[in-house]
Amino acid sequence: LMVCPCHLAAIQLVEHGFFPCAPLFPTLAVSLNMLEFVASLFLHTAPNERAWAATLVEYLKAHGYEFETGDSFW
Repeated sequence: LMVCPCHLAAIQLVEHGFFPCAPLFPTLAVSLNMLEFVASLFLHTAPNERAWAATLVEYLKAHGYEFETGDSFW
């Protein structure tokens, strides 16, 4: 990143698909795709692997990937 007062690191990170840990001088950034996946996972949280599989299938489908069987992880 080319960081200066007119090109803040946090804004550049968001433009590249990452969420910065701080608005100024971020030292960590997390993929927005991963944050979307984790948010969806928490909506399906259950004490078994079905929640993980359902979340992953839904996430992949939302990004244009589908399985021929529809529920290949189960």
